[in-house]
Amino acid sequence: WSSDVCSSDLKRQLGENIGVQAYIYSIPIVREMLFRNKFSKMVADANKANKSLFSENGKDGVNVNEMVHLRVLTNHYFESGVTPNVDTQYSPAFIDVSEGPIVFTVPKVARYHSVQITDAYLENVHYFAGSNKEDYEGNYMVVKPNWKGKKPSSISKIIEMPTDIGFVVLRILNTTEKGDTEKVITIQDQFKLQSLNSFLGKGKDHYPLLAKEKMPRGIEFYNSMLTYVKAYPDLKNDTHFWFLMKQIGVDKGEDIDFNDADPSIKKGLLQAIPKAKEILSWKARTRGYKSKSNWNIDPIGGSYNGDIMARAEGAVQGFVVHDADQCQYFHTYYDSEGTPLLGGNNYSITFQKDQLHQADAFWSIVAYDPEYNLVARKDLHYAVSDRSKGLRYNKDGSLTIYIQSEEPEGKKNNWVPIPKEGIFKLNFRNYMPKETLLNKNTVENY
Repeated sequence: WSSDVCSSDLKRQLGENIGVQAYIYSIPIVREMLFRNKFSKMVADANKANKSLFSENGKDGVNVNEMVHLRVLTNHYFESGVTPNVDTQYSPAFIDVSEGPIVFTVPKVARYHSVQITDAYLENVHYFAGSNKEDYEGNYMVVKPNWKGKKPSSISKIIEMPTDIGFVVLRILNTTEKGDTEKVITIQDQFKLQSLNSFLGKGKDHYPLLAKEKMPRGIEFYNSMLTYVKAYPDLKNDTHFWFLMKQIGVDKGEDIDFNDADPSIKKGLLQAIPKAKEILSWKARTRGYKSKSNWNIDPIGGSYNGDIMARAEGAVQGFVVHDADQCQYFHTYYDSEGTPLLGGNNYSITFQKDQLHQADAFWSIVAYDPEYNLVARKDLHYAVSDRSKGLRYNKDGSLTIYIQSEEPEGKKNNWVPIPKEGIFKLNFRNYMPKETLLNKNTVENY
């Protein structure tokens, strides 16, 4: 090889190496920004179809610092791509505290509910309610990093964000009893999200609509990545990121268009994207540790504490992830023999009596397609849960659940539908898990 050829190939390899690491580092904030588009479109499509799926405040679009309530349980028509549960009604909000604090008013609620706050990189910052016993009814002020100010006496607690923007989701359990959706709606409307000035009666809020984010394709991914990372720095973890960028000639203080990058570096960066996706897909299938029957068990959840890989995988697979003490997730892409789960096959799971009902709030098991969406069902039957009517237990108290694409005769209440073909994923959720589900020695026997 000539020195020029060798140099060109080595630069390509450098671009690919740096590109994979940069993608894994930044995909959470890219996902956060792009989900603004997806959620805004979901609300707009419902409005165009004259479907009352969202609260009235979403009729004119979705604003920054505005909680828009989903008035029904999630179903397959939404195609959110974030492995949604079918147990709680969701109320998301995209927050920005750069121009001043915002206040959450949390009412007293007698059923399971939680408000989960993440930063711009989808790492958990705080919970109101859920398993966080101290944070129920009250007014909570969310402020920007290093905020200096005085706490009003009517504020229960100050929550300091590590980034100026973040994502918030309210979940409220729907028991599926007749009329319970209307009860949940009444509870949703008691939650308030407003600026501190509005809370103190010093004016009304006029937050802008969420800006439409450009879908970054090819090399544009890296341009969007730099825009977001610079605007909303990840102060806990960004030193290594900027060291990586420097290796391909990108300085933190300069503007750059990756379209103008060295051709060999650019080629490597483009090759990095599918490789990074493949790595994260593998990580999604192997997260945490495995139980004896091949469930993946995540002992940490969405408080990643510097684990950039786990943060990226969580963002891609579930968008936001509960902490383990809020919800213990069991998930798998494989059967007990380690063979990939495939639509069209028939499977069953038998939980022993002492393995069920280990959550103080609820449990459920549901399947998802490769895009992390619910399996399409006209009757909206997706899951088996502790609220499923007519569950048939075995004589010894164990419970057998049937996992297949066609309804098993006479066993619909014990049935989780799966796709007719292709790989699928199972999620077994336990909200507000008991200590038995947080003990590795116990759960690895599942």
